[in-house]
Amino acid sequence: VHAAPPDTDTAKPDPCALFKPDELAKLLGGTPVAKAKGASCSWSVEGSSRKLIALKYPGTGMAADMAYMSAKKNAAKGGTVTNEAGLGDSAYSRMESFGVSLVAIKQGHLIQLQYAAGVAGTAKDLEDLRPVAKKAIEGL
Repeated sequence: VHAAPPDTDTAKPDPCALFKPDELAKLLGGTPVAKAKGASCSWSVEGSSRKLIALKYPGTGMAADMAYMSAKKNAAKGGTVTNEAGLGDSAYSRMESFGVSLVAIKQGHLIQLQYAAGVAGTAKDLEDLRPVAKKAIEGL
């Protein structure tokens, strides 16, 4: 009798493992502290209004693909969605009232990043988020 190997993709993802604090210091303006909450993690620096929130979707494969397409469709209803080249298999960003968001899928793994700047998002906020997003996506 063969026992099936454990399916590591069903393990709960640890979004706080995406970044080391020094990798976010430039984006957040200091050494951040990570706080996990379910499938998400937020990083912030004491006294700063800036925050990064990462959500690793726990599903993979087709479920993640469907979630990505649904999220993109819903994002387009509420504003302008911009395709992001060179980030995973497919990615898009959107300016938000709180900052910017970026959602990407790579090999059936889905991640959403929200960079809260404390004010409406700008092109500079998105520019600052892209290298952080690239690092996270490469680690999927």
